[in-house]
Amino acid sequence: MKKVLVLCVDRDDDLGRKAGVASPVIGRKENLKAAEKLALADPEDSDVNCMFSAIKTYDEIENAEIATICGDIKVGIKSDKKLASQLDEVIEKTKPDSVILISDGAEDEYILPIIESRIKVDAIRRVVVKQSETLEGTYYLIKKLMKDEKLQKKFMLPLAIIFLVWGAAAFLGLPSMGFSLIILVLGLYLLARVLHIEGVLSKIAREISIGLKSGRLTIFSTVISTLIIMIAIISMSRIISTGDEEEIAKFVNGIIWWFIIAILFIPLGKFIDTYFKEKRVLWQYVLIPFSLIAFGLILSAFSNIIIEILRERPIEVIISQYIVSFSFITKLIMAILIAFIGSVLYHIMEDVYKRKENDESAD
Repeated sequence: MKKVLVLCVDRDDDLGRKAGVASPVIGRKENLKAAEKLALADPEDSDVNCMFSAIKTYDEIENAEIATICGDIKVGIKSDKKLASQLDEVIEKTKPDSVILISDGAEDEYILPIIESRIKVDAIRRVVVKQSETLEGTYYLIKKLMKDEKLQKKFMLPLAIIFLVWGAAAFLGLPSMGFSLIILVLGLYLLARVLHIEGVLSKIAREISIGLKSGRLTIFSTVISTLIIMIAIISMSRIISTGDEEEIAKFVNGIIWWFIIAILFIPLGKFIDTYFKEKRVLWQYVLIPFSLIAFGLILSAFSNIIIEILRERPIEVIISQYIVSFSFITKLIMAILIAFIGSVLYHIMEDVYKRKENDESAD
């Protein structure tokens, strides 16, 4: 007789977060204990009904095993990788021939392809909790759902953004702009959701918070770099009035070194932080100033030539007046020389610090 695995899936790890139960949970006795703990922690969690339904299904089958696998609160790739790993562990321990999947909604069933890639799925049972149809019951249900962290992020956050933008526009006496601002802000919010950059933004915010609390210079050097770039763009944009090629060339030449100085502040802050916090020298950063200065010289040398090409000047004039000019050749030679010095210094530092690290490891 073939062996059937009754599998309960908790994709967002309510079992671990609320009841403190480690997963995977294998066996009827362990699943019953886990379901009771979750029921006591949150009686209204739908995963409670899902687990009890899995136990009931297990009791109805002669040759069966039961298991519950959990993912992560950050539903997505991280959660599904965790579920896949736990599923492999369950299959290895129970050796089933097929699976009956028990879920409390379509979200848990997203991992169905992961399960099917490993074992045959005989059936899927979705557990639907019966609710009161009265107005009071509906209000109570909505009130409870409003406390759900996932629903807050998906639905309450956009609504909060709409009300805040609209309220701010009305307060400033610009109600006509309110709708346009709402569309703009919601568009940016949806773009962030689609491109999955909310995690990056939260990571940046977390790094800034940690940096401010620990006094990291990297945060301040990054702010200084941003301000320098903004000042450079604003001040140099005054040069451009007609938008002709000569003004564009002056703008590019004028802004190059501002950008290089601004960018240099970021590795400088990182270098100082690492030295004072970890007592470690980032010798890899030695090459950065030399590379940036060499890059600035090359870009400055070629910017005038590019502008003259855009003006459709004869190639003979460009060669005679710019390419073989003293200024152009001097900038190229200086760029090559600075890049060479930086490369030599980098390799010297690399040898010194690698030798030092080897000596320390040998001791």
